[in-house]
Amino acid sequence: MIHQIDHPSQNWAHLCQSSVRQALGLPAWAASAKIAHSKTPKKELHHTAVEDVPPGAICYGLLNTVSAHAWLAGRHGTGFSVDYKRKGQIDRVPLALPHWTHDQKVIWTLWTPYGHIKS
Repeated sequence: MIHQIDHPSQNWAHLCQSSVRQALGLPAWAASAKIAHSKTPKKELHHTAVEDVPPGAICYGLLNTVSAHAWLAGRHGTGFSVDYKRKGQIDRVPLALPHWTHDQKVIWTLWTPYGHIKS
């Protein structure tokens, strides 16, 4: 995903869920972050402080859009998100995204329908 910051392979506008699953090398399983979040078993969803989110986790923000938002956790309190800094682009961002979360905690999971992500 880091390579996509300076050398995007496409316009990523509104493709947050797609960017995350492609970064993880996974096939599609939901048309939006909201649907992916709703398909995730409740026991697999966590709502914790930034420092407790493992790198590689899928993060979800459920505010401010119809489709919600997904982004990928990086290291040291950062992540990778589309449309946060630049529309249609992937950028390194703070892990807690004020535009999509209601507090400084992050909703995240290591679960996918294809198995758990190894962080």
